[in-house]
Amino acid sequence: MLLALYQKGRVRPDVWRMLRAARALDLHIVAVNTLRLQTDEIEALKEVVDCYIERPNFGRDFGSYRTGFLHISDRGWCADCPRLLMLNDSVYFSQTRTPAFLRDMMDSPVEVLGATENFEIEHHLGSFCIAMDGSILRNPRFQKYWREYRLTDVRPAVIRNGEMKLSRLLRRLVSSPAQFTALYSSENYVAKLAEDDHLLDFSIRHGRNGYYSATGWKRISPIGLMDYIRARHLVPLHEIAAGAGAKGGGVIVETTVQELEERAFVSGYEDMVDYIRGLLKDVSKFDPERSRSLIAAYLGEVFMEGSQIHQNAVVLLRMGLPIIKLDGMYRGMFNLADVDMLAGELAPIERSELRRALMDRPYGGDTLIGWKRAAFMRGYL
Repeated sequence: MLLALYQKGRVRPDVWRMLRAARALDLHIVAVNTLRLQTDEIEALKEVVDCYIERPNFGRDFGSYRTGFLHISDRGWCADCPRLLMLNDSVYFSQTRTPAFLRDMMDSPVEVLGATENFEIEHHLGSFCIAMDGSILRNPRFQKYWREYRLTDVRPAVIRNGEMKLSRLLRRLVSSPAQFTALYSSENYVAKLAEDDHLLDFSIRHGRNGYYSATGWKRISPIGLMDYIRARHLVPLHEIAAGAGAKGGGVIVETTVQELEERAFVSGYEDMVDYIRGLLKDVSKFDPERSRSLIAAYLGEVFMEGSQIHQNAVVLLRMGLPIIKLDGMYRGMFNLADVDMLAGELAPIERSELRRALMDRPYGGDTLIGWKRAAFMRGYL
C-alpha cells in the first residue's frame, strides 16, 4: 500500500484503524506525509508502517504519490509486488467496513480497480483509492509518467495532469476494457437496484441534500422522479392539464390559496408509488413493475452524475464502501442533513469524529472572503 498523508503531530484515529486493518492483511505499507509528526508518533507508526517519509508540503496528494512510487521503483520493489493500493487520507475510514474493503481491493483479479468512478468532465477513477496489478507497476510507461510528473499546488492542474491523465494512462495499460473499473461502479449499483427493494427505498430516502449550483448535478427528489415518470406514462385527461389555459384558452379555475398550497409528503418508495396511483383516474391501469423499473432507472441516472463518492455518499456507505470524502461540506456537496445521515450509518465512536472532520470545513463559498473566495469559486482552492 502507498498511502499519501496530510497529518500534523498525530495521525487521525480513523487512519490508525485503517493502518491496523491493512497490517492484519499483511500489507507492506509505504506512507508519505507532507506535514511533520511528533517523534513518538513516528515511533508508534513503525508497528504498522514499513517505510515512513516526510516531504515538503507542495504538490498535493499527487506529489506524495510521486515520491512514493519513485521510492518503490528506485529500490526495485516493483519486481516482487503482486498488487499495489494507492490511497490517501482525504477520506474518513469506517472501521467496520474497512477490512472487507481492503480485501476486495487487493484480492480482485481486475488489473486496475478504483473504489469509485467519476463522470465529471470525462470518465475516470477517483485517485484517492486505486488498486493495480504488479504488471502495471512494472510497465515502463507507468514509471515514465511518475518520473516526468511535474509538481504543482494548482488544483485544476493536479486534477487535469494527475487524476485524469493517470486514469487515461491506466486505461491504456490494461489488457482489456473490463480490466479498468470501479468496485462500487454505477453498473454495480444499477444491478443491485434491480433485485433489492430495500436499496431502492433507501436511495430515495437518503439522496444527497447539499446543493452547490455550479456543478449542475441532479439530486434525487420526488418532483424530479415524477417528471421522469410523467414524461413517459402519465397523460393528462383534460385540456387544461395539458396546458390549454396557459395558451390563452380562456379557462378559469376557481380554487383557494390553501388548496394551492396542499402537498403530499413523499419520503420513500411506497410513498412514491401511492402518489402515482393517486394521480390515476383508473387505478387498475397502474403497472407496478413498470413503475419500479422507471424509478430504478431514474435513481441510476442520478447516481451517475459527477463524482460518485460525493453524489452518493450515504448510499455507497450502506452498500459497503468504508470511505467518506472529507471535503463534502467544504465543496458544498453535503449539508448538515447529509452529515446526520452519514453519521447514522457509523458506529457511535465514529460519529463525533466524522461530524468534527466535516464541520471543521464548512462550505468555502460562504466562509471564505476576498481573493480566497474568488479562487475557491473557480476551483483553485
